Amino acid sequence: MSKPFRGMSQPQMTHLRPDIVLIEHSDPGAEDVHLSTNTYALLNAGRMLLVDTNVSLLLPFVRQLSDDGFSPAALVITHRHVVALGDALSDLKTEFKIPLLLHPIDAKHKQAVAAGIPFENPIGHEVLSEFGFEALLFPGQTAGSIMLYSIKNGGILLTGDSASGTSADQAKAGLEHLIRPPIDTSVDDAELRRRWLAFDRPVATVLPFHGTGYIDRSAADLASIMQSLVRSEPTNWDSFQD
Repeated sequence: MSKPFRGMSQPQMTHLRPDIVLIEHSDPGAEDVHLSTNTYALLNAGRMLLVDTNVSLLLPFVRQLSDDGFSPAALVITHRHVVALGDALSDLKTEFKIPLLLHPIDAKHKQAVAAGIPFENPIGHEVLSEFGFEALLFPGQTAGSIMLYSIKNGGILLTGDSASGTSADQAKAGLEHLIRPPIDTSVDDAELRRRWLAFDRPVATVLPFHGTGYIDRSAADLASIMQSLVRSEPTNWDSFQD
């Protein structure tokens, strides 16, 4: 059986739960520290909601899920960096005729504008409601970063790049934590910390854009795992090698 969150460039698809599929690889910067780059497909009643899957080498997995009976409903982009670093927006929109969702704040940034593609606002979007999720504006990593939250199954949180999990090496050594992304990748680390200090929703599953995620964990476990998100010290890249 494949092990998820590997921190390898080779793509892989893993069913984390019956309704959540991880489609992962590692972008070059993440691979250097064995940090996975995670995209997701949320499944519901023969439909799938794609999250951050703007990478052409991952499209065969999207097509496989479509062939298995899950038609794409939309692509949600959690932050503008996903637009700038990916290459599959046009293919996804053309092939599957789906809306692309990105918060208007990030959609106005030159990184997103350069794509030349219109985006819809994920806040309050009906397609997210269809899957039992809502988009939460969560600035700090970028000004228009969002997270996706559902109260289902004790609370499911897809953090985008507002949180980073451990590297594959750290996870293998038994380290469990979520931390803010490296400070040199964020526009306002202090604001991101304030947002995490105010976050009070119940969660049992937390799935980040980079690094190891945590599935169906107890409230006590996740309170400990997420505590580092509010530490005063910013994150640097060495944090993924300790």
